[in-house]
Amino acid sequence: MMGQTTIPWGMDDNDRKAASEIFVVDDDENVRDLLEAALAPVGFPVSSFEDGDSFLKAASTRVPICVFLDVVMPRRSGLEVLKELQARHFWTPVFLISAREDSSMIVEGMKSGAHNYIRKPIDENAPVSLVHDAIEVWSRRDQERRALDFQPDESGEWFRLSASERETIALMRLMKF
Repeated sequence: MMGQTTIPWGMDDNDRKAASEIFVVDDDENVRDLLEAALAPVGFPVSSFEDGDSFLKAASTRVPICVFLDVVMPRRSGLEVLKELQARHFWTPVFLISAREDSSMIVEGMKSGAHNYIRKPIDENAPVSLVHDAIEVWSRRDQERRALDFQPDESGEWFRLSASERETIALMRLMKF
C-alpha cells in the first residue's frame, strides 16, 4: 500500500507485525473446538471468543496472524464486527465463516475487508491452508514496507527526491528492477 495508513488503537508502523496466535470468533463452542483442533498442527496458539465484543477488546491490544469470524452471532453479527475492524484499519486477514450460502452476504463481507469466506461445515484441511495464506499476506506486507523504507546516503540525496520520485523508486524495488 503506497499511501500513509493510520494504525488503530495507538499502534504505530512498528507495531504492525502479527503476534504468534490465531483468533477464532464463533458463538458455537463446537465450531471453536473444531477450529482449534484443525489449527493445532500449524503450531500457533488459538485464542477463542464467543462474541464479537470480547474479540474486539482483545484485538485492541493484540494483532493475530488471522481471524476466523462467524457471520451469524448474537448481539453483533460478524459483518458488523468486520465493518468495525475496517473502520479501525485492522490489518489482519479475516476469514468469514457461515453455514449460509448467501451471495449478497459474501459480497458484503468481501467489500468490508474479509480476506476469504468458508462455508460450514468446515473442511478439516481448509483452516491450515488459510493460515498459510495469512502468513503470506503478512510476508508481502513486510516486503512492501521494507521497500518503502528510504535511508539517506552520506550526501543526503534521498532528501532531494520528490514524493512521487520516492514512490516510483519504491515501486521499482517491489518489482525488483
